[in-house]
Amino acid sequence: MILDLHLHTLLGSSDSSLTIEQAAEKLIERGLDGACLTEHSSIWEKNSDQIEDVFSQFNLKIFRGLEITTNYGHIISIGFEQYIPGSHDIELLEKFSTDHNAFLISAHPARRLFGKEKFQQNLLYKGKEYIPNIDEFSSNILFKYVDGVEVLNGGNNLEENSFAFEAAKLNAKIMTGGSDAHSEAGVGTFATKFAFETNEICEIVNQLKSNQVQPVFRKDNTWITVDEQYYKEHNT
Repeated sequence: MILDLHLHTLLGSSDSSLTIEQAAEKLIERGLDGACLTEHSSIWEKNSDQIEDVFSQFNLKIFRGLEITTNYGHIISIGFEQYIPGSHDIELLEKFSTDHNAFLISAHPARRLFGKEKFQQNLLYKGKEYIPNIDEFSSNILFKYVDGVEVLNGGNNLEENSFAFEAAKLNAKIMTGGSDAHSEAGVGTFATKFAFETNEICEIVNQLKSNQVQPVFRKDNTWITVDEQYYKEHNT
């Protein structure tokens, strides 16, 4: 089972132009089995029937998630029923995650680290005028609190995804991939391959926790597991 594990839509996200129908159509086009909607700090309760109906019509799986802005960047949280006040504090978020048997993924941790524009700084190194080396980046306290790291993000450049991959490897974190799509064009850029199919969010969490997942990219109509060679080949 291959899911776009980081997708935003118009119904639940203030910064997306993507409708549920557009998302479903593009997921089918990209050969995906479904998606996890990771809206910003809210779970789509009000429109859940509409969303599930559309995805059901396309025979796609759909799961709820959150993308939470914390004091250590954006965290994809899978397994919560709703946003819990105080989750912006990553220490509290880790505690909530343990209490609710959820799974925490650092989303795009190296975004804007390279070639950053004015007023657009990496969330872990605000105000810093230098680029940390991989050892410093990987030792950031962020990686103590999360279970996994998004090593393929459709909104990142190659260097940013590569840094995330190295940090995940050095910290022995579970790796995931997702499009981070906010429009039709970005859907299914990257994805996460699961060991077996399920319709239950608890089984998604269990597969993540037991590392039965692989971040994948698409090449010649085939989804391929990412490794270090991917970053080297695409850097030429």
